[in-house]
Amino acid sequence: MEENTNNNLFTDIARRNFFMKQFFKANDIHISLLGDINNPLVVTGDNIVLSCYVSNFNLIFKDDSFDGREVFTVKLKNEPPLCREKLLNWIKSANHRKIYVFTSDEGLYYSKFIRVFNGKLPLFSPAKELAYYVFQRQKAIEIVQTLKKDNIKVSIVL
Repeated sequence: MEENTNNNLFTDIARRNFFMKQFFKANDIHISLLGDINNPLVVTGDNIVLSCYVSNFNLIFKDDSFDGREVFTVKLKNEPPLCREKLLNWIKSANHRKIYVFTSDEGLYYSKFIRVFNGKLPLFSPAKELAYYVFQRQKAIEIVQTLKKDNIKVSIVL
């Protein structure tokens, strides 16, 4: 019984996240969902985390990512509502956060590393959704330097 409930919950989360991607796509805004599948970051192509979050099938837009007030809400459904101008105005007027992701020379996203014997083995992905990210530029620089010591070459995506 519990396994069935977990499967239903995962199916609902996957469906909701699909609807979220479809909503932004229908409104001609390219995004990726990063981090926790249940509470993903909505990230633009230029690595800006939009000040919005999802609760059940409601996408809630705020004026700031920290303690911001709710500006409007969209119900995620099979047919995504079209509100491109409203979204663009919100993107321009709200405060959003920047994240830093890392890529290899081949353009793959750095995901993580695993320890193998006495060294580290980097794992890369073609999918931005699996990318490792940080919120502070200084932290990103430190990560590049730390990985460089283990002969893992990555660049910060700006």
